[in-house]
Amino acid sequence: MTRPPVLAAGLVLALTTMALLPAGAAVSTVLPGYVEESRPFADVSPDGRRAAMIEALDALGILEGTECATGRFCPEEPIERSVMAVWLVRAVDHQDEPDPVPGRFTDVGAEDWWSGYPERLAELGISQGCSTSPPRFCPSDAVTRGAMASFLTRAFDLEPAEAAGFVDLAGTVHTPNIDSAVAAGLVNGCSTDPLRFCPDESVTRAEMVEFLARAFDLAPPAIYEEVAEEHGILHLISGYTTHHDCCAARVTNLQLFSDTVTGTVVQPGARLSLNGLVGRRTVEKGYLPADTWVVDRVSDTVGGGISQYAATMYNAIFWGGFVGSSSRPHSVYISRYPPGIEGTLDYPSIDLVFRNDTKSPVLVVSDYTDTSLTVKLYGDNDGRAVIGEWKDGWHTLKVVTPGGPGARTVTGDVSRPYRYVDPPSTRYISNPDLEIGESIVLQPARKGWTVRIDRTVTVSGRDRDQSWWVSYRPVRAIIEAHPCVISDSCPPEEEPAGEDENGDLEPQPV
Repeated sequence: MTRPPVLAAGLVLALTTMALLPAGAAVSTVLPGYVEESRPFADVSPDGRRAAMIEALDALGILEGTECATGRFCPEEPIERSVMAVWLVRAVDHQDEPDPVPGRFTDVGAEDWWSGYPERLAELGISQGCSTSPPRFCPSDAVTRGAMASFLTRAFDLEPAEAAGFVDLAGTVHTPNIDSAVAAGLVNGCSTDPLRFCPDESVTRAEMVEFLARAFDLAPPAIYEEVAEEHGILHLISGYTTHHDCCAARVTNLQLFSDTVTGTVVQPGARLSLNGLVGRRTVEKGYLPADTWVVDRVSDTVGGGISQYAATMYNAIFWGGFVGSSSRPHSVYISRYPPGIEGTLDYPSIDLVFRNDTKSPVLVVSDYTDTSLTVKLYGDNDGRAVIGEWKDGWHTLKVVTPGGPGARTVTGDVSRPYRYVDPPSTRYISNPDLEIGESIVLQPARKGWTVRIDRTVTVSGRDRDQSWWVSYRPVRAIIEAHPCVISDSCPPEEEPAGEDENGDLEPQPV
């Protein structure tokens, strides 16, 4: 379930970081609000399915200068290859706009303000033009669906994929790239009975915006296109990523849990219980024994490790501005998660319940790699989208698109840890295989501590303030040692040979 990059670097409008510093100063994450008096394009209905995507890419500066007329986007017109060049270079190339220069293409003149973009597109290996003798770019030609798939596959370095099974790809050079773009969730076919892609049909400007929005995770993957259209799901509201080591049994459990939850639609006013949806984690369902906190130590239980899903989703809920959800944090702090802003799971007693308190349905989509999990919530927050990450003790949050005046914004603050609690006395475990004086630390001691979380959700200028405390209990040390060390019955050590008071060596028994 790997996907293209969440967002191309350099397209970040706001960035703040938070580190866990047990003895440091308070830290906070503040996302600025945004006020907009009017929509950017008069011919794009704010209620249209692609309106939020168009406004998002416009806010990122990708569409600047490519309007079809002043204040107009012309969403249903075919996208020209020159416009495609501008959008793709801005989307994936992290540098200033290329200068208008005469280049390798005979039909691109320096007098055209966009002339540097086809040249840069060729330098990036995304397109070498429409012909080689003479070298031409065909800037006014419409982009076909087949060419679009090749552009996207090269621009976002999509992985090769198995054949999707389209029956109308005979003779097209774009077939492998079409398969990659479909597998990556950027585009669907044009019909299902029979399964066709229509590689020679033109791509509209609005369709191309949607493909790019999917590449940035600002729109749901193509597999959810019908679901999104049916429920009026318009854009990414929030997404969050946490990380873990690869290859352990807990990762298998986490990915299985993720596959079960992803694709769920939560209607306005409804609640999603993770325990209620997934049910008991059992061997029959494919879950494995893995690390779980049990009482005062880590032990293997079937389904261990899936609490990372709750911790990750809780952050997407928190920073998405949803109000009324419920969860319980871990009893012991785990450094994979932000302090205080996290949740855990234990069937059936400890649950995460997401409440959709907005007026639009919300689609839950999960992605993962061998070392990370991402949970994304798609719906309608007047175009506002944020993505966050907790990695190596740092919290990063990005305002991808600021949204309109009706968007919810979030201010969050986590205090520095305080009210420290010393750990209980060490627990010793007998291990006769150890030498006297040898020991194995199974679990180091850790102090407990408390943090305070403050959150303000702002909607249409009105603030809703929330505050709560999260306390993590201390952890006792657990050490394996020889039984005589534990019972204080080890034989005394023989004194080494030494000197008498006159400096002569003392006699030793023989």
